[in-house]
Amino acid sequence: FILAGSLLAALLTTLQPLYLRAASAGETVLIDFTEVTIDHVTGNKTTCYEHAWEDWSKHVIDLPKKGCLIQAPTNIGNLGDDHPSVAFDKNPTVALDFIIGNANNAKLISFTLEDSDGTEQSWAISLDDRSKGQQHRVVLDLTKCTTEVKPGKKPGLNLKKIANWRITGDWTKPNVEVLLIRLVAVKT
Repeated sequence: FILAGSLLAALLTTLQPLYLRAASAGETVLIDFTEVTIDHVTGNKTTCYEHAWEDWSKHVIDLPKKGCLIQAPTNIGNLGDDHPSVAFDKNPTVALDFIIGNANNAKLISFTLEDSDGTEQSWAISLDDRSKGQQHRVVLDLTKCTTEVKPGKKPGLNLKKIANWRITGDWTKPNVEVLLIRLVAVKT
């Protein structure tokens, strides 16, 4: 726990000036990992995602105004929302803003969408070729996935009927340390 605390402190010190970058003019924030509210009466926490699974489930730290830190012993897991209110059909080009922590050894995460008939598509985001401690932006074209994880009843992903979104590990053993900041719609 002492090591994890010191890693978190070092990561936050490095990230302090970076996370303040707001979405650029002309961009709409679709998923804001920095928006965390805690009801001081009940203690209930509200975030942009509903769940975290597998090894990530107890290793996600929500940092208000900074983002969602995934600091897990493996890259086996995901977090996401099964009741999204995001209009992905109106925003087919998106960008994920994130920072890779100094202790990260994971090579890849993915952004995954599933529509109401079961089509599941994924966009790979390499962590291996990016510097640690710097904010990165990866642009994703939602009309051209990296992998179709599973086909649904109807061919293709229906962006008008998205049933869930997830940020997913690559199901390998190296630890992951990534601060998710936001997913924005990018004007093309």
